[in-house]
Amino acid sequence: MRGRRVPGAPGHESPHCLGKQIASCGTANHQTGTTFFTDGTSGWTQTCQNQMLATYVPPPPVQTFDQEAYNQQFAEEYWRTHPRPTFDPDSADGYGPDQELPPACLRLEGVDC
Repeated sequence: MRGRRVPGAPGHESPHCLGKQIASCGTANHQTGTTFFTDGTSGWTQTCQNQMLATYVPPPPVQTFDQEAYNQQFAEEYWRTHPRPTFDPDSADGYGPDQELPPACLRLEGVDC
């Protein structure tokens, strides 16, 4: 059977009128053009394809995470509640041996919070 066309096989038929009545078209959960006929069968029709495409509403774009904005917000909130270090050992700003340092993202460039 290899290489032979089988009459009536899917993908080998020319478009033709089925003589069926459309009961309804598919919903957004179905592939566009999905058609349900009154005899209980289903298939694809150009009528339902056109109808479904006309009512299609694309989903909203997915928001991307803005790392720079997050880093800025993190820094603002952190410094609002913590004293800024001078990194001068003689400043008496509370930073020195055994003291908690600010997060690395606030002390080093290129490090995300």
